[in-house]
Amino acid sequence: MSLISNNYGALSGNPAASSAATDTLQSDSTVDEPVLWVKELTKRKDDDTHLFYDVSFSLRQGQVLVVRGPSGVGKTTILRCIAQLTTFEAGTCTLSSAQGPRTPAQLGIPTWRADVMYVPQRPAQLAGTPLDFIDMVNSFGVQAQREHYDPVEIAEDWGIAPELWEKKWPELSGGEQQRIALAVALSCDPKVLLLDEPTSALDPQSTLMVEDTLTQRTCVWITHDDAQAKRIASTTLTLNSDASYDLSP
Repeated sequence: MSLISNNYGALSGNPAASSAATDTLQSDSTVDEPVLWVKELTKRKDDDTHLFYDVSFSLRQGQVLVVRGPSGVGKTTILRCIAQLTTFEAGTCTLSSAQGPRTPAQLGIPTWRADVMYVPQRPAQLAGTPLDFIDMVNSFGVQAQREHYDPVEIAEDWGIAPELWEKKWPELSGGEQQRIALAVALSCDPKVLLLDEPTSALDPQSTLMVEDTLTQRTCVWITHDDAQAKRIASTTLTLNSDASYDLSP
């Protein structure tokens, strides 16, 4: 599912550990094998022209694939396609597992979305507080047998005081909402994070703190910030206005 979005299909859990453990997560994959494969992913627009065509890449544990390109080329859409939140016309997505590479159909869509977690740029305005949202997350079945970490402790490392979790969502600033959403995502320990401009509402100091944590994870990360892209990218995927793409170190 999309974390704190209007698509409640993939996130659920029971956060309970510390942010110090974030650099030891994802221990079930080896560094040498890809965690995620995307092959020939193709999406058409409503007018039947291509939005993007035959996009292929693989992502190893701990790598950050930065997605760049002008507005309208499908950056958010490609993340949603990988998360199985938006349909696409052709292509395959595959995730490593203890049983070998598995497609969304083989894993089941709820499990795929829990392991390949999409975090939108702007969290939806939910009723209640972030603590209420965690309770809702805990009620979902797909996360019941997974290890989880404490999102409050994770966010505290980013300057989010514990008492902010008791405020109503509209009472929080955009930057507070963004950090809380990211902390909940990290607490669920997905194999891959699909991040849509995750620091767009943050000040420079908070941005660097969040980057320091997220770059220890395996991420596909949209950013419009050239300096940020240089800091975080292992590889860069550039979507072009003619539906082609470039992949570069």
